[in-house]
Amino acid sequence: MKTIVADGIWDFGFSEEIKLNGSMPDIKFETALSVPGCFDVAQPFFGKRGTGCYRRTVRTGGNIRLFIDGLGVEGEVFWDGELIGKCPYAYMPEKFNFNAGKYKDHELVIAVSNCFNKVFFPYFDFYAYGGIFGSVRIEELPAYRIDLTKVTTLDYTTGKISVDVEVNKFFRKAKEIIFEIDGKTVLSADFAGKKNVYEISVPDFKLWSPEEPNLHKMRIILGEYEEEFNFGIRTFEAKGTQLYLNGKELRLMGYNRHDSHPEFGAAVPPSLMAADLAMVKAQGSNFIRGSHYPQRESFLDLCDKMGILLWEETLGWDVRDKELFTKEFRFRQIDQAKKLSSIHYNHACIIIWGFMNETLSEDKRAKKIIKAVIDTYKSVDKTRFVTFASNRYEKDICMDIVDIVAMNPYPGWGGVNWDELSGIHHIAPRLAEIDAAVPKDKPYMISEIGASAIYGHRDPHRVRWSEEYQAELSTEVCKVVLGNKRYCGLCFWHFCDAKSYLNGGRIKGINDKGILDEYRRPKFAWDAITQALKDLKFNK
Repeated sequence: MKTIVADGIWDFGFSEEIKLNGSMPDIKFETALSVPGCFDVAQPFFGKRGTGCYRRTVRTGGNIRLFIDGLGVEGEVFWDGELIGKCPYAYMPEKFNFNAGKYKDHELVIAVSNCFNKVFFPYFDFYAYGGIFGSVRIEELPAYRIDLTKVTTLDYTTGKISVDVEVNKFFRKAKEIIFEIDGKTVLSADFAGKKNVYEISVPDFKLWSPEEPNLHKMRIILGEYEEEFNFGIRTFEAKGTQLYLNGKELRLMGYNRHDSHPEFGAAVPPSLMAADLAMVKAQGSNFIRGSHYPQRESFLDLCDKMGILLWEETLGWDVRDKELFTKEFRFRQIDQAKKLSSIHYNHACIIIWGFMNETLSEDKRAKKIIKAVIDTYKSVDKTRFVTFASNRYEKDICMDIVDIVAMNPYPGWGGVNWDELSGIHHIAPRLAEIDAAVPKDKPYMISEIGASAIYGHRDPHRVRWSEEYQAELSTEVCKVVLGNKRYCGLCFWHFCDAKSYLNGGRIKGINDKGILDEYRRPKFAWDAITQALKDLKFNK
């Protein structure tokens, strides 16, 4: 088997008039851009909405699998001018299996629209970048291949795992399947039919945790097909209001994070991802909420290796009534949940599957949609927690069906009287009011909280938008939330400033509640939170 990494310089053309319609766009390739990359972070395409086409030649043939690690806002893929697949969801990784034809040079075109659609709406509070956000890979495949592999920890005390294997064709005659772990053959068995499950005891196993992110390497051989990936041995549980990892009590502390940078857009390079996570780790935090969309494979690999727990969610931010209660929206949420949980199942770092941020969870009609998405996640993965972040507080009627109640309150920032210099005193009483409405037998976390601060804005009176005010608020939040075992987690909004809509009232078009600015320069709040974690002996 041969793998071609197609990252690099591609031909590029752009048109504001051309729309995606399933046909190869008639476009002039007048320049060149890099993949991964966003075409609308710089001139001449900055601020424009339309269709950008990436083109390159690939020398290959026969059965192949094309993998695209996320693009936006949506895309269509053409091989020698013929449509082979669509990418309907921004940021979602996609795989396409097809016959490439004879072994020769072939033309690959990925057409990407950054226009708003029925999944990514204009009012979303993060920028709709256009481009190919992650790597593009091409794998040459034999006639028989494995389409899905799921490694599940059955017993973390003995290292026993199960491996679900699903192939592309029904095997009437059994074939040998071989499992290697860390370079040693651990099982040779028969594979017949289309799906099989195997139980394996991992030799010399080590557990995965944020403190010791041990990974094992799995290699599976089925005839001419081979695949290799890392997995971790760990088990998540909830007992009453507490979370447990491998039988030990776990509390989550970290940040919501956008893939966003002024120069890279959503195509943040792995080197910057690693630097972000290194800061989180050094601070003493252990958790990232991947707001508000699927994460790239490289980011998940880094979280696996560095020991950062992750909440990963599908795209669906504060969707309004008009779109929320349509059959199409329900289908898209279910489809995203099934895709995401299947393709990212083997990443040890993922602890929570999420969806539908700040939806109308006080409405019985929305509860049916929420239940359907939860059931979809659970049909694929029963080992992780499933929830959504709510801002309906006492009115929320869906707290009974999620695994973890997650709320996005902003006391001390929102709801402050106009004549108040500070709103810090509102934090403790408001959080107590919300806590009183949460079921007493459920784990409960704060999934968003924070305050805006403009980098470099210093004020002796510690007024709103100053770095001093954000730091003071953050310290108080840490004391109230992390100082109370009722909360299983705290996740600040957000790690770093990120580009939002350009004309919606955001200063500089940026959501400035980041604890770092958009270039990752720390505001006063970063050191304040770091000190608070030390003072509170978080997870010590």
